[in-house]
Amino acid sequence: MRVATVDGLVTLFYDGSKELYNEELEQEWSLGAYNFSRAVDPLGEGWEDWDMSDECKAYCRRRRSWQQIIIEEGVTEIPAWTFVRCTNIKRVIFSNTVIRIEECAFYYCKDLIFIKLSINLAHIGSDAFQGCDLISVFIPSSCRAIKWGAFSLNKNLKIFHVPNQIELEPNVLGQTKVFEESPFELNEYGEYHDQTDEVHDWLKNINNDEKYSLHRACCSFQPLKEVIINIILQRGIGAFNIKNEAGITPSRYLKENPYADIKETEIIRDYIMKIMGEHE
Repeated sequence: MRVATVDGLVTLFYDGSKELYNEELEQEWSLGAYNFSRAVDPLGEGWEDWDMSDECKAYCRRRRSWQQIIIEEGVTEIPAWTFVRCTNIKRVIFSNTVIRIEECAFYYCKDLIFIKLSINLAHIGSDAFQGCDLISVFIPSSCRAIKWGAFSLNKNLKIFHVPNQIELEPNVLGQTKVFEESPFELNEYGEYHDQTDEVHDWLKNINNDEKYSLHRACCSFQPLKEVIINIILQRGIGAFNIKNEAGITPSRYLKENPYADIKETEIIRDYIMKIMGEHE
């Protein structure tokens, strides 16, 4: 593994050759946080003043120096707890060899706003991305299971595209914006334990109505310009303004999709050129 600056971010190139998580040092850090003050934000400033060994402080300092993680080709699994509380990570880019992300792998990486998942990903473990700051998540069609709480407590998570065949465990999206305008009554914690089947059916079918064909095209894992243009030609440019049941427009899906290499302006330009050509 090596560290370099990429796009202005301190970047760890993770090749899986070394176990990054040290349970003993993590426990020492947690004890230091508890003893220092239960009122102190354990993810915030001042932790170097806690009563911890130099080894523990060096361990924490190193983990908090990483701002971007690039998972290198050949890595198939991100082990449990690998990047837990690496609070300054902003982006994670997975190689397409990654098949599994285990439990708590990125737990409380509170600055993490962007992930690019492997197109071959099959499994996301419990609490894998809990407490991050993701805004949109696009799950590949290869994925078969997302476990309990995997994306919960991402307060700003608004767009979550998930294949219909996937197995979703309870509270995958607890306390996220996805459900702010949903038809479901949440509990006092903003979670939906008692309505799992109904909620997950709604989540997986939110764009399945025929009138939402443009939503599906824009939020697909790797959207195709040709497909989007064909839908626009059938439905008109106004289809970009039709909101789905979560109050999201196709434009928002396209804008937030990290795998889209096309822009709405390109679609509109091609549509106008097509219309003009037909009326010459």
